[in-house]
Parts: sequence; structure tokens; C-alpha cells
Amino acid sequence: MQSLWIGVGCRRGTSKEQIETAIAEVLHRYGLSETQILGIASVDRKLDELGLLEYCEAHQFPLSLFSAEALSTIEVPNPSLDRIGTASVAEAAAILASGSDRLIVPKQVIENRVTIAIAKFSIS
Repeated sequence: MQSLWIGVGCRRGTSKEQIETAIAEVLHRYGLSETQILGIASVDRKLDELGLLEYCEAHQFPLSLFSAEALSTIEVPNPSLDRIGTASVAEAAAILASGSDRLIVPKQVIENRVTIAIAKFSIS
């Protein structure tokens, strides 16, 4: 059943393959499957991030984008001061997209390029 929202933060110019590898690695590490993914979430500044867009298109995942202001309202377990004005992209985006108040996978940084966090869809 599709129930996971994957929060993704990445450096500019990150390729589709790097994002794909990072997500696959985190899913494997936590015993999760790509078939469980409901969608991908990130900050609205990633609207033109080609690697992220290509990944979502290739896997037919919806991409939910949030403003830095909206992300900054979410309390996260692993804050880090970001250049875009929010303490979290991956964790906060996963939480906002899922409607949940907690993560099932906290922030995971892969190759210092992609940050992944996972929350489970919740009906409020």
C-alpha cells in the first residue's frame, strides 16, 4: 500500500540517478519498498531542480512543494540552519506532505548531496 511521503533536500545540480540511489539506499536500510511511496516532498525552490523533476516523472510520483516559510513552522528532530531560511527541508517536507506529526525515518544524508526523511501518510 502506498503510504510514504519522502522528503528530499539536495544540492543544486543533483542528478536523477543520485536522488534515485539515495532514496533506494534509505528505503533498503529501513526495510521499506519503493512500492510504498505515495509522493515526494521538498521546498518550492526545487521547482526547477531537473534531477528531482526527472526522478518524479520517471517513477510517476507526485511532487509536493512547500515554501521555506511553511517548512520553518514544523518542529523537526534534527534541525540544521539552511541557506534557504528554514531549519529543515527533508524532515519538514515529509511531515507536511504526510499530514503526520512524526517521521518514521529521520534525516539521512547521503554522499553529502541528498537528504532524505520519511513520514507515513496520516488521515487527520
